[in-house]
Amino acid sequence: MQHLSHAGTIANIYVDGKCVRSVDLAAVKESEQFILTCTSGSNTILVEPGRIRITDADCPDQICVTSGWLENGAVPIVCLPHRLVIRLESASADTASNIIDTISK
Repeated sequence: MQHLSHAGTIANIYVDGKCVRSVDLAAVKESEQFILTCTSGSNTILVEPGRIRITDADCPDQICVTSGWLENGAVPIVCLPHRLVIRLESASADTASNIIDTISK
């Protein structure tokens, strides 16, 4: 399993495929908790230096809560009922140029 360096690693939080918040995990110095509310429900997200997780959600299956900490880019955290995804991505400019545009020919 490949681990990403915490330096330059951004936790992007998507709802309905749109990035609603980005957290630079390298810049986090102490724990921070916030609630992200969307039309289908809410998720409580905890950020600590170098890692992020969902600690509480009002979805029925709680898979996002039991996923635990996201510390590397191997598997994103997904809350399917709330259409929320937390994914670690590099902050480098090269990342944007490597994303495939599905609308392009």
